[in-house]
Amino acid sequence: MGCSLNTPEPSSPSPALNLYSEQNLSLTSLSWDRVNVTGFKEYIILQSPNPIPDSPVPDLSFEVTVLKRIDNLDITTLAVSIPLLSPQICYKLYCAVDDRFLYSANLCVNPQIDVVDGFFDRGCHEPGNDEAVMLDRFNSRMIALNYKTGEITSMISDIVLNFPTMEMSTWNNVTNVFGSDQSPSWLRKYNFPSLTGSNTKQFNNVLWSANVHNQFVFVAIDDFNKGFQVLSRNNLITLDFKEGSFDNQNIAVFPGDTMTVLTLGANESKKYLVNNEGDIVSEQFIPARIFQLDRQHNCADGSTLFIGGTNGNIINPAGENVATLITNVNSFIQLPRFSADETKVVYLVTANNEIRLEVADLSNLPSITLLQSFVVPTLNYADIIPDGDIIYVLGTNFNSSIPLTFILKYPFPS
Repeated sequence: MGCSLNTPEPSSPSPALNLYSEQNLSLTSLSWDRVNVTGFKEYIILQSPNPIPDSPVPDLSFEVTVLKRIDNLDITTLAVSIPLLSPQICYKLYCAVDDRFLYSANLCVNPQIDVVDGFFDRGCHEPGNDEAVMLDRFNSRMIALNYKTGEITSMISDIVLNFPTMEMSTWNNVTNVFGSDQSPSWLRKYNFPSLTGSNTKQFNNVLWSANVHNQFVFVAIDDFNKGFQVLSRNNLITLDFKEGSFDNQNIAVFPGDTMTVLTLGANESKKYLVNNEGDIVSEQFIPARIFQLDRQHNCADGSTLFIGGTNGNIINPAGENVATLITNVNSFIQLPRFSADETKVVYLVTANNEIRLEVADLSNLPSITLLQSFVVPTLNYADIIPDGDIIYVLGTNFNSSIPLTFILKYPFPS
């Protein structure tokens, strides 16, 4: 003798679950009632730019995709960070129970996204300024963008910079934007907010990195006997130089009556002390190393800590590695940015074909506490701007024939 299960009855045609949402800038918080049934297997949240048809089973398509599967009965919330770049995003909750599904009605929301025409994949910003400077390499345009309103306030054509590191800096009440390319090795200075060019310097060899601080520009170059140079920010003339190092480097600058400047590489790192005249008064080797070096715009330059490298190496003014943001060799970080008090850092992590926005607490180093993490759209990101209680994230979509740059806004954790 044996037994068999008959074909199960279809789910009820009317929604059995309730799905709720709360909108906070670009972040959607989904929640639902805990399912009080036996035979629970998992929650399944679907997403689509259009309303999802009612179906007794999750029906996936080109538009309808799985946002999240949760196999814990007691987890009934999910923070969603605009997985789809669409004016409308619809969600539907399914619950697998034994051999059938319960489901909710559609829940459609309109997340807060500002859109700017253009492929702006490079940017820079200075704390206290509501405008960021963005570069569209495809159309050779540079703009000043109010990242809070999405308004373009000025624009110029620029055909020199290719894949630059960009930095905005104010000294003696004058704000400039500096752009540097590794090869061909250009360093260009622009007036702000007009964005007109004022000074240009070209180097004979690879310009690894440039870091602007007060009246100086510090550069690391693949140049025999002149690998580390101190330039005047006014006219980009070399004030002093040392032999430096002959490999890819990032530059960290720590303020003081005598500035501490670190050149950080994978094989060799050095510490320089530079006085207010631009003279290099001392030079020494330091133990810090940065592996998997990245461009200077993917570094965070604080007054007491520096973060660089694709693993997020945290380095102090003594030239010591204090901690690392991530240790997974298959992941890498981009665009780390300090909070105003430098106790927290915001950054992007790329891992397993997804990008996450994370916020970590650094107030108890070497211990690092992760405060927030959620998946963000797959974009080429230009900059992250922590501003008060909002994190502004700027990125463009190269997979689209329509040149658009997005300004996403997320709450900064208290």
